[in-house]
Amino acid sequence: MIKGIGIDLVDKSRIKDIYSKHGIRFENKILSLKELKELSERNDSNKISYLSNNFACKEACSKVLGKGFSKGVQFKDIEVLRNSSGGPFINLNGEASVIANDLKINNIHVSITDSKETSIAFVIGESL
Repeated sequence: MIKGIGIDLVDKSRIKDIYSKHGIRFENKILSLKELKELSERNDSNKISYLSNNFACKEACSKVLGKGFSKGVQFKDIEVLRNSSGGPFINLNGEASVIANDLKINNIHVSITDSKETSIAFVIGESL
């Protein structure tokens, strides 16, 4: 049963501006240690796409949880990683995990698409 859905659209120019201004501080604010490792494995031209795609996923997932980032969920609580084939998946930690358990969400589906200008993420929270 679907418990929540979320979608988010991010302008890559916005992420590029933030990253240009704050650099590693921005990385450390929104990315988990595993995400930072994935980011470090990308060349500079792909870093903005990675940051933008992950940001969109985190925002979409926060909508699935119905809380957003102003209600106790931290960016690092939502971890967006890639499997060996490059497909995205989400791990929840901290307050995001607690909320998902309360909502009986035990499966999360994520899809990301991007263009030169934007990143879009769609997330579904499901109980089996």
